[in-house]
Amino acid sequence: MNRKIIIVCLATNLFFAFTKTVNAETGKGFSYLDSGVYYSDIELPLNFETEQIKALESGIVFNLELKFQIKDVRNWRLDRNIGALTQIYTIEFNAFTRRYSVTNNNTGWQVSMSTVYEVSGYLSKIKKLPLVDDSLLSLDSNYRVFLNSGLRARDVPQWMKTLS
Repeated sequence: MNRKIIIVCLATNLFFAFTKTVNAETGKGFSYLDSGVYYSDIELPLNFETEQIKALESGIVFNLELKFQIKDVRNWRLDRNIGALTQIYTIEFNAFTRRYSVTNNNTGWQVSMSTVYEVSGYLSKIKKLPLVDDSLLSLDSNYRVFLNSGLRARDVPQWMKTLS
């Protein structure tokens, strides 16, 4: 069991590819086994642009999508997909209370914050994110976890998208 943990931890090099919408650099993370499930703690340096803050305060709702892919890297053969996970967070501003709310769409968990910098800090450190069940992994395989993240405005009409 310890060998499997070491293999997964060493093979779980997180490669981050971000869309231009998010002003982020390379993040880092690590995985660990708890009750038969591998979890990850990740850090994504996330900063909102001035235009994004203005859009939030004007009523535009944003979704932060984290798309994980776990692959079995095999020499001389195509890589095998082990699993995929999409985690979505909704960020919105309530003009009446002057507070930002962040909702995890997968779990329904919601938090409220007073500044956009608190939102950035909260979304920059995600803890205990479930990745894969232990039974899907083999000791003899080399695994990699890929993360693609993007911050997108939600419910924006198509004609507005063409103007931007």
